[in-house]
Amino acid sequence: MRYYGNGYMADWLLNAARILEVNHVTLDIMKLKIDPSEMESLPLMNHLEDLNEIILKELSRMGFERDFIVDAKIEVRIPDRSVYSKTLYCYPELVDKMGRRYAHGRMIEMAYEDAFDPFEKRKIVNSLFNYIRRFFKTSSKL
Repeated sequence: MRYYGNGYMADWLLNAARILEVNHVTLDIMKLKIDPSEMESLPLMNHLEDLNEIILKELSRMGFERDFIVDAKIEVRIPDRSVYSKTLYCYPELVDKMGRRYAHGRMIEMAYEDAFDPFEKRKIVNSLFNYIRRFFKTSSKL
């Protein structure tokens, strides 16, 4: 569930996807990437790193080499908000070094918190930057 600031990771993912107007997000655990990349500035990245570590620890614990899994992704689909306002469909898949795929099938996750803007801090920083830039442009004309 992984709570951070305003909500759980499902809340962060759902709210960011809605603001970016996307209905599909890919979490690439091994490469530590999120598509769309705008989401990489969110706390989701911290938990992506945790998932990578969990995979490596489980492989070691079960007697496998750390490089046995070569690809680990979670495809997240966001259904129409008018039908399912807080539902995420997740499709995890692992690929081992022999090319075998391990797919769990659809997992349903729920967002819990009220909607919030996960990019709010970025907007504040951009506004501050623009204000400073305008200030210096005005000062240089004096």
